[in-house]
Amino acid sequence: MDDTAKYEGFNFLPLLASDRNQGRIIHVTHQIPFEISHDIKEDERLHWSFASRHGHAAMYAGMHSLIDEWETICIGWSGRIYENSDSCSEDVTRQEVDVSSLTTEEKASIRRQLEQEHNCIPLFLDNESIDGHYYGYCKTLLWPLFNYIVWNDATDGRIEQKQWNYYEAVNQKYADLVVEEYQTGDVIWIHDYHLLLVPNMVRAKLPKARIGLFVHSPFPSSELFRCLPKRQEILKGMLAANLVGFQTYANSRHFISTSTRVLGYESSPDGVEYEGHFCHVGTFPIGIDADAVDSLRKSSDVVPNIKAIAEMYSDKKILVARDKLDLVQGVLQKLAAFEKFLIDYPQWQNKVVLIQVTSSDNVKNEHKVAEMVAHINGTYGSLEFTPVHHYHHQIHADEYYALLSSADAALITAVRDGMNTTCLEYVMCQQEKHGSLIVSELTGTAGSMGSALLVNPWDYSGVAKTIHDALTMSEEEKLTRHIQLLAHVRSNTTTFWAHSFIKMLLHTCLLSEQSKNTPKLKLDYLEDQYNSSKKRLLCFDYDGTLTPITKTPMAAIPPKNMLEYLEQLCNDPRNEVWVISGRDETALTNWLGHIENLGLSAEHGSFMRYPKSEKWINLTQDLDMAWKNDVVEIFNYYTERTTGSFVEHKRCALTWHYRLADPEYGPFQAKECKNHLEQAVLSKLPVEVLVGKKNLEVRPACVNKGEIVNKLIASSPTPFDFIMCCGDDKTDEDMFKVLKKADIYEHQKFSVMVGSEDQQTQALWHLPTVSDVIESLKVMSTSSY
Repeated sequence: MDDTAKYEGFNFLPLLASDRNQGRIIHVTHQIPFEISHDIKEDERLHWSFASRHGHAAMYAGMHSLIDEWETICIGWSGRIYENSDSCSEDVTRQEVDVSSLTTEEKASIRRQLEQEHNCIPLFLDNESIDGHYYGYCKTLLWPLFNYIVWNDATDGRIEQKQWNYYEAVNQKYADLVVEEYQTGDVIWIHDYHLLLVPNMVRAKLPKARIGLFVHSPFPSSELFRCLPKRQEILKGMLAANLVGFQTYANSRHFISTSTRVLGYESSPDGVEYEGHFCHVGTFPIGIDADAVDSLRKSSDVVPNIKAIAEMYSDKKILVARDKLDLVQGVLQKLAAFEKFLIDYPQWQNKVVLIQVTSSDNVKNEHKVAEMVAHINGTYGSLEFTPVHHYHHQIHADEYYALLSSADAALITAVRDGMNTTCLEYVMCQQEKHGSLIVSELTGTAGSMGSALLVNPWDYSGVAKTIHDALTMSEEEKLTRHIQLLAHVRSNTTTFWAHSFIKMLLHTCLLSEQSKNTPKLKLDYLEDQYNSSKKRLLCFDYDGTLTPITKTPMAAIPPKNMLEYLEQLCNDPRNEVWVISGRDETALTNWLGHIENLGLSAEHGSFMRYPKSEKWINLTQDLDMAWKNDVVEIFNYYTERTTGSFVEHKRCALTWHYRLADPEYGPFQAKECKNHLEQAVLSKLPVEVLVGKKNLEVRPACVNKGEIVNKLIASSPTPFDFIMCCGDDKTDEDMFKVLKKADIYEHQKFSVMVGSEDQQTQALWHLPTVSDVIESLKVMSTSSY
């Protein structure tokens, strides 16, 4: 299935687009879509000219397509600013303006003009920031890594740290400008790898903002991404968005897998759960402005060029290609494959030309390409014939579309690419000739263009054969393939891409808002109810509630401030405080046993230790524990086959931990183990399986945390008028169920789930993190009585 097929139903999503009170769309791009210049003949630099910027045409066209339904503004770096001066000839010379030389008034005039004419807000950056951010961290660290190139010129870390500081500082400037311009209801759409920290920086200031991030470049697998020293900061920056979009399903899968493997966060095919917030992840392949390209290719400037090219190469087949001269566009591989084609199919010598257009500042690659072109032309060319025509400069649009329209085949051999739009433009230009399209299977485009001829750019013989097949293909087959490709290009345009992303972003935000049936606990409300009560029962889980979950169970040492607040609560005679945990008695005694007035319950309610007592009571001493033998056998079976897992033996329960196992294989094995237990044990023995966080626990069916809460409520001589139960996983749902049925007023019940707001739970409230729980302890322990 094409990557786009699954998103054909976007038009049918229940969306907010028809809301007349909707906010604006704030586009946040590396550069604004316009190049700024000034005519030097004018005395003052207070009037500026704006020309459409070369490059990223598809992204800018998609952004522009939204103005029919939305008010939009664009925030981005101003880019290089130039002064134009007329020389004696007709040529115009350009001189770059140092941004630091611009006065406040001049910057204000640029901003004012851009806002009035194009709804753009420029960010002015000094040369040092540009070098450190764009030419430094973005181009020397992120871009190579995202394109599967591991750096071979790493230093001792000082240069990388300096570049990171610039990257962070520049991202903060973007975020500050976004926050400054933000209005309630706005949608923030951030673009590409230059700004990966911005979502988190904006979220810190605007917690309820609707934020989308689209990564136009590829995204590497976790094995490669983990090489990045600041990998955690980058991932957390991205995960703060409501929706992160990629060009291909593979890139989306890599991002989800990397978040799980590097950060240890829970994930699903739909996205990643990050500190109480769910980040949706989707696939949105970009297209081109098909109507604009169709119009340009028929223009009066293009048609004469088409005729000129046809006359120039009247008896030749034309292969055309346009690429940047960087390491991932595969120009050298293309030239090697073309030479192999001339060797393997000598009948095509003097009959086929490759017209290669390139652009880049990479002098090293330029020399290599020039040498290879000279070698091919010297070996297979003659005075009358040149096999390869290499144009290393920016060609005019009319020449470019004329080339695409005249070609017999297009050759796209990138060894790694996000979404190559040249092949899409080629399809639009081939509505008369129906020329073949040869595309590298390693590009993002390949996943959605199944009717193209796919090649491995490293397989020179295979590419050579495909060129031969393309040139000898029947007209009927060429037409069939072209019709399918044209249908794809016409339906998956920049407009479709932009609207699909925005619709999905609004849809995910809407789903998130609708699923907020577990509101966040307001601490001032908690404090009011706490102060007005006379007899209170406070029950807390331990791991994931009072202390963060750790990779190894015995590393979950209680935080010092938590212990202080807990002890203060225990010292209040109106409070009965219990920690009801899945831990065994030894662990709870070691960590919490010194608090005299604290009640403890171990192994999910199997044991109790009352306040001011050191004796543990076994509530399961009369139960038959023979079931342990069968469960140990199953747990050991999966432990042997799951590296990093282990079995924890408790007196009344058995727990299989897989937190240290592979982040993807561990959960898979846990599902298999759970199914095995349900079929072999649960059907014949009085036990139940609890699915915890990175663990499975088997315990007697009649023992759970809810029974402890029930026992405490029933045994209290004075009825409670304030009950709080706090936990973070499924084992705590038993407490919430009991509290739900408790015979007290609703405003006196505080069942609190620790985690994201969209978790399915019986709890009435939620707190996102352990820190929030500790803060609630502080509020209660320090409040007036």
